[in-house]
Amino acid sequence: MNRLKFMGAPVDEAAHLEAYTEEGADRVASEMGCNWAYLTYNWGFPPEIEEADWIVFQKAAEIYHKHGVRVFAYIQTSNAVFAGSHRSREWYARDPAGRLIYYYTGRYMTCWLHPEWQAHLRERIREAIRYGADGIFFDNPWYGAQPLYLDGRWLGPAGCYCPRCRAAFRQAWGLEIPRRIHPQRDEGVRLYLRWRAQTVSHVLAALAEEARSLKPDVVISANDFDAVMRPSFLIYGIDLASLARIQDVLMIESFGLPRWEGVRLVNNAVTVRTARALAGNTPISTIAYDRGIGFDEVYPPRRFQQFIAEAVACGAIPVIKGTEFVSKGVFTVLTAPAYSRERKAIGDYHRWLAEHADLFLGRENAAPVVLLYPGDALWIEWPRMAPLYFGAAQTLLAAGIPWRVVRSPEEAAKAAVLVSLEPLSPAMGFPGRRVVLQELRGWRSGIRAGAALPLSVAALWEGFALRLYRSYFRSRWTRRWIDRLGLVHFFLQSPYFRLPSASARETLIGTIGPVFPRVAAAHPVLIEVWRRGAEEQIHLVNYAETPQEVTIYFEAPRRGVRLSPYEPVAPFEGSYLAFVLDVYSILVLEPN
Repeated sequence: MNRLKFMGAPVDEAAHLEAYTEEGADRVASEMGCNWAYLTYNWGFPPEIEEADWIVFQKAAEIYHKHGVRVFAYIQTSNAVFAGSHRSREWYARDPAGRLIYYYTGRYMTCWLHPEWQAHLRERIREAIRYGADGIFFDNPWYGAQPLYLDGRWLGPAGCYCPRCRAAFRQAWGLEIPRRIHPQRDEGVRLYLRWRAQTVSHVLAALAEEARSLKPDVVISANDFDAVMRPSFLIYGIDLASLARIQDVLMIESFGLPRWEGVRLVNNAVTVRTARALAGNTPISTIAYDRGIGFDEVYPPRRFQQFIAEAVACGAIPVIKGTEFVSKGVFTVLTAPAYSRERKAIGDYHRWLAEHADLFLGRENAAPVVLLYPGDALWIEWPRMAPLYFGAAQTLLAAGIPWRVVRSPEEAAKAAVLVSLEPLSPAMGFPGRRVVLQELRGWRSGIRAGAALPLSVAALWEGFALRLYRSYFRSRWTRRWIDRLGLVHFFLQSPYFRLPSASARETLIGTIGPVFPRVAAAHPVLIEVWRRGAEEQIHLVNYAETPQEVTIYFEAPRRGVRLSPYEPVAPFEGSYLAFVLDVYSILVLEPN
């Protein structure tokens, strides 16, 4: 698949094959301390090519089970390789011009409503369970074409425009599928995008039901791709709250591998905290990339540990990226012999967490500051609302203030401060302090969608951007040129990791006022507050590249112990605590 996806890129074949042997399973289980593995089962190749992979999956599942590791069968849900017997299939999605819709190179998006595609997915589920899968992992539940976001406007179509999809939407709403996506000013577009997301949820629910009918204890998960830092509802048809009700465990793939760059605080905390509010009682797992698939070298041990620490501190399950790394231009995997240091660092943290597993059970988040999630307004008015929502989140995170996300003021009853993007009705009861972002200096303006460009110029710009996008997947020269210029990261990386201006941050923090606990340090530190009965926990994660001195301030003198990997238990007492934080520490406070 790497060769197809990246136009003949060189692959360390021996390392990839070894990952499915006793040696690979032992490194995953014994060295890295993992208890689940995602194994390749269905990449979307035609059966005459892929059937060999199914046998490999069956053998690998047996091997991993012997090592105490349960396995997900990876199923490609939204696209197929255009080769062999798949060339004659009619299940492919179409754009408004009737063309096939690219998914990387050599693959095209499929139509969610096509009965043959649904039957194909059901067959893959049945066979995966027969071959020993403990879980079914639906990758990329994307519905058709994905609009591009440039300069405050949406370019290109969304979804599938085949006769079947057009007829289904027409029957549901009496409307044609819109060719241009302007949700902020077109009710028909909003209706369509909701219908599209509902279709994804409906089909995925039926597939999950099929799996559970065959294996009642099967674990269902899906790649809820970057479902927070970009409007995945609009781009892909991913409704995180709806899909959470279908899955046994959410899995969010993001580009938030922790990294502090002075003006950009790349993190996964904003994603996990938002997902916690949307997912209900469904557990959240997450995997984070640095620059993206095909661009990342194997991360240093410290960055793996920062990722693990941030995820568990925020209440999520870390999924370790193990494949599609590049070393000296060659694709490799984390189980390759060269990466024993990285595997040991991962295993050290996993074993330490297992020793303290009781700390993570039966808790509730007790952050004193809450950020009100703007709901559908976020994807509908993304150019205006996203800078506000993520700007507030990043400001609080960088300032060392513990915060959480809520969907309604009623969920914030125990908090001290409620931050909302826009004014709330006085009838919405909240006993604490209210902060309205749009009423603060420096926070009044977002980006207005579709500003400035005349329609003729906008049409030319859209045409050029979409042609370039299509060319990236079919032309080796175009891909090399775009990758060399780094333009692909313009689409992959979120601009909202960049911190707001210093004055805007100072205004928000000053308006919120003093809150406790809080952390102070030269570089950003994540702080999470959890409560379990009378016990209070403060989780701290260092975003800096090296250890740094941090100071935790309490509202009143407290006693407790500090737990850290590689360090002995350290008792403390006082109204503040200063120490050198390497990557991760947990303060367990005695009841007042």
